[in-house]
Amino acid sequence: MTIEDSLSYDNGTLSDGTVNSNGDRNGYKLGGDDIAVNHVVRRSIAFHNGKHGFTYNSNPGSMAVSNNLSIDNATRNYSWDAGTSVFRTNTSCRFNVTGSNDKTTGDADTTNQFWTGTNGSRCSAYAGNLGWSYTSDGKLVVTLGGKQVTL
Repeated sequence: MTIEDSLSYDNGTLSDGTVNSNGDRNGYKLGGDDIAVNHVVRRSIAFHNGKHGFTYNSNPGSMAVSNNLSIDNATRNYSWDAGTSVFRTNTSCRFNVTGSNDKTTGDADTTNQFWTGTNGSRCSAYAGNLGWSYTSDGKLVVTLGGKQVTL
């Protein structure tokens, strides 16, 4: 499966502001039941979800995870405990939420800026409130702090 150019935000928070106690509140949940399923996840944003932003969710398969942005998710922005995934040019930032360091298992090179206690240099471009809309041709447009996000 391929996921691209998408947005996941506030999973687990109902429209009236209450938190749903059912479900796990992850942004992108990419597996389950220890079944290996390969995925491609690119140019997507996980913002302020109630648990992890992007998670392998017990999927020991191989995933290509590239050019994604994950901000202020409650536990980890990126959470991979197994598999042979490849991570390229992903960014993880924390501004208003204290969570755990990101964890990736697989091939993660220096093009990534994962959260390990401080924000990387790319994070300054992503500070501010989330906004989103669609263009007339149906393309998703995401803004942070009033600036359009391009991944």
